[in-house]
Amino acid sequence: MTDGSMSADAAERGADVVWAGRLHVLALDGGGAKALFTAHVLAQLEEDLGVVIADSFDLIAGTSAGGIIALALGAGLRPAEIVEHYEVLIEQVFPHARRSVWRRPRQLFRPVYDADALRTALAGVFGDLRVGDSGKRLVVPSWDVQRGGVHVFKTPHHDRLRRDWRTSMVDAANATAAAPLYFPAARVGGLRLIDGGVWANNPSVVAIAEATSMLGASIGNVRVLNIGTMEPDASHGKHLDEAGLLGWAKPAASMILNASSRGGQGIAEHLVGKQNYVRFDAPTPRGAFALDAVDREDVVGLAASASRILSPTYQAQFATHRAAAYTPAFSIPTRTGSTSENRPEAH
Repeated sequence: MTDGSMSADAAERGADVVWAGRLHVLALDGGGAKALFTAHVLAQLEEDLGVVIADSFDLIAGTSAGGIIALALGAGLRPAEIVEHYEVLIEQVFPHARRSVWRRPRQLFRPVYDADALRTALAGVFGDLRVGDSGKRLVVPSWDVQRGGVHVFKTPHHDRLRRDWRTSMVDAANATAAAPLYFPAARVGGLRLIDGGVWANNPSVVAIAEATSMLGASIGNVRVLNIGTMEPDASHGKHLDEAGLLGWAKPAASMILNASSRGGQGIAEHLVGKQNYVRFDAPTPRGAFALDAVDREDVVGLAASASRILSPTYQAQFATHRAAAYTPAFSIPTRTGSTSENRPEAH
């Protein structure tokens, strides 16, 4: 298979870069604690096939918890390491005590979980790395509540992308994962940002747009692997047809995220063709897992089964592709003022 690369004719055209050959996208859905499934699937694929997942993808997109995993891959972490970090994050960020009955009245007026706990957990993963330190091209959606518009964190893979590289990975991860009701809005550079899942829980379409508009890939050369976070049964009983606030309070968040993911899937398949789009997930009964509570052993079991099914498809469609080398479109200053070449290595 022909690897993707940047065409030299961009300078002659005096325009954007042009991507020559196939471009592979890894798109990771949001799902809170359920994204532990995603990390386990990727780790199991690496172990079974003897591959390095990041090697097969030219662009990685992640929303919310999927954004945390995308940033971790950009930071040079292998999926098995991400699993370890994510298990710690779940314990620190989603303590059972926060879901106790006696705390429910407070949750009518305040987010359920502590923003400081989330930032502390993220700092334990990313340290002082910036988005510009990523070894992979990244797109990480969030939502700007102040102006009511999309906000997508991007690595400096195009000359126009001059700001986000300065953003710390902790800030970007905090913003994309700041789910309403669960966490307060994140403050990043004066902006008030919340979970990207409110508009792009499945970031496949965002990544496809980036691949064609900013990287200059032909739509026919884009291939996407999209991994979900244990999708529950999305159907609902007739009792919700005329339900009010109390009836919809519990199922609304799950339904909105599922609808966003399925809608993104349909548009992505239409854009690149079903033959170039692979969505992989593990269907689960409604209520089996929550955004803030999962059974670790059950997640491991589902991921083991799911990765076994995904393995032949990954081998056939993604494993033989070697991602094009990534370097920023311009020199990134270090904190001391010199230019930096000390980014995490793209495996």
